[in-house]
Amino acid sequence: MSPDRLTLTRAEALRRRREEQQNGQGKPAKKRISQPKPSAAPKPSSALPPRISAATSRSRLRARYDVAVTNPYARGAGRGAPGAFRLPSLVLPSFHFGLRWLSGLLLSLALVATYILFSNPFFRVSEAQVYGNGRVTTQDINSVSGILNQPVVLLNPAQIEYNIMSAFPEIYGVYVQVGLPADVTITVSERQPIAAWTQDGQTVWVDAQGFAFPPRGTVEGLISITATGAPPLPANFDPNQVLGARPFLAYHLTAALLTLAPQLPEGSSLIYDPQYGLGWQDPRGWQAYFGQTDGDMAMKLQTYQVLLQNLSQRGATPALISVSYPGAPFYRLNE
Repeated sequence: MSPDRLTLTRAEALRRRREEQQNGQGKPAKKRISQPKPSAAPKPSSALPPRISAATSRSRLRARYDVAVTNPYARGAGRGAPGAFRLPSLVLPSFHFGLRWLSGLLLSLALVATYILFSNPFFRVSEAQVYGNGRVTTQDINSVSGILNQPVVLLNPAQIEYNIMSAFPEIYGVYVQVGLPADVTITVSERQPIAAWTQDGQTVWVDAQGFAFPPRGTVEGLISITATGAPPLPANFDPNQVLGARPFLAYHLTAALLTLAPQLPEGSSLIYDPQYGLGWQDPRGWQAYFGQTDGDMAMKLQTYQVLLQNLSQRGATPALISVSYPGAPFYRLNE
């Protein structure tokens, strides 16, 4: 055993104790007079083995270190032996995949997809496919729809419908479909005009339901009407309406217009007077009126022909003939 070791094992301490006891039996015991010693404060238990000299405790047991090491010479021992040599094992950190990992992955994918949808030109709308339009061009509809060069994910079909109907009153129906990558389809329904109503120097077109809207393009076969005043408001008129065409002619007045137009004499033009209703301007110099409704229109036309024949036989030239009430017609002669 090396003399410079600082610590003693338990076996060495016991062996040294036996040697001291054996050496002490051969020598005469010396008498010692015991003297009382002052009581000292209790010291903590020492880790030094018993019966070790003070010099040894000061020189070798001044500091004690217990280090557990493996036996480098135990290579030949069995794997289960206590002193068998074992190679250090490499322990890798373990990962547990749970719902948090899944939610994090989904969030990352959503962020990447959102960035691509907003930044990639492949998902920006260049124009829409328009169906059902006639007088309103596809270019006009695209220009007011608010979809040009916009990401498809930001488009709102309801807002597109509102934009189109507010810009074109003659369109009464809009259906918008939006799809990926940048597909927009717009289907519109236009009102078909039947008459051109001119009043106070302004002309509006009127459809068969009595709705008025600004002229656009050209339409053949329109009935031309010149009015000296505004017609009565229809029952479905709403002063707070801001979208689409407004009701302009009452239903019975529109029906009278459609009934009277085929009876128009050659060279005559339809007119409207708020007092006498619909009629025409005869090229021979008088005005004929047939009222505000199409009720009894056949009787009104027959009464008009009889009254006109009677005046012609008398050699009188009328200025105005009204058969609005077939039972009480009247006329006014030229002065």
